[in-house]
Amino acid sequence: MSEVFAFHLDRILGLNRSLPSVSRRSEFFQDGQACPVVLWDSSLSPTDNNTHSSVRLTWGQYQQLLKQKCWQNGKVPKAEWGCTEIHHHEWSKMALFDFLLQIYNRLDRNCCGFKPLKEDSCMQQGLKPKCSDQNAVDLTHIVQRRHDRRHLAFIDNKGFFDRNEDNLDFKILQGINEFPESAVSVLRSQHLREKLLQSLFLDKIYWESQGGRKGIEKLIDVIERRSKILLTYINAHGAKVLPMNE
Repeated sequence: MSEVFAFHLDRILGLNRSLPSVSRRSEFFQDGQACPVVLWDSSLSPTDNNTHSSVRLTWGQYQQLLKQKCWQNGKVPKAEWGCTEIHHHEWSKMALFDFLLQIYNRLDRNCCGFKPLKEDSCMQQGLKPKCSDQNAVDLTHIVQRRHDRRHLAFIDNKGFFDRNEDNLDFKILQGINEFPESAVSVLRSQHLREKLLQSLFLDKIYWESQGGRKGIEKLIDVIERRSKILLTYINAHGAKVLPMNE
């Protein structure tokens, strides 16, 4: 059900990259329990079976293209820079979003940046021991749209609210030196809780499935704590906060 929360968070932060997700109940599925329904978008680019991505990148390649700031300020990258069609700012938006929700399956599929639980997919698939050669690890779920290959679409947004603050995956932020102003301004405004409550209340089934306002507040508590950690990280690393509207 975290996909539903992720969708609302995405919109409130002004990222607008996640596919719409709502809660629904069906007597034919999960015995009538609430489950997330994601509105699929036919404009998404085809993905391969291994990485579920429309563009294939290893961690090492990704770190290199971050340094080149591909397409920033309309600058056409040189062939030797290793850039893709994806605009530099898209990675900043993804990293911020994934850090707040601790989504690791895009940028850290092997769980190299934190101590995973045995039920985490990287442990189930035996990927954790492969952290010794991180540069060769493929990014996954990196998806563009057919008609707009500069921008990313965030799919499979399963977040984790049970990860302790001393075990957050900071590898997600590695190489990111700029963050979107629209999102950071919301995090700094102290209105994040209010905005999330108003937005999530509109999805009655999700609201009820989380135990009403009390349950929703607990989830927001987690995001607020992580947002404070992220803001501290931004300040400590001298990262820039920029308009990213292109």
